[in-house]
Amino acid sequence: MTTEAVLEESAEPGEIYTAYFHTVQELTEALTAADTLGLGVRVESYTVTSEEDPDSHTTEFKFTLLAEQPDHTEAAEEA
Repeated sequence: MTTEAVLEESAEPGEIYTAYFHTVQELTEALTAADTLGLGVRVESYTVTSEEDPDSHTTEFKFTLLAEQPDHTEAAEEA
């Protein structure tokens, strides 16, 4: 295994679990808990269109709990 491969492998914090939230309140509770425990998180938002009303959109959130907090430079590179 090359040094570069080791660095790439260790750069990604281990994922503990992923949850999907429908409200900002649920997301905020999860973020507060992760902060209290000193764990890292990754949050992604996405828009969901209702099947009954194609003009109706809601925002939902994918929350991934990480074993450690990612480096700030990592987050900037992904964005």
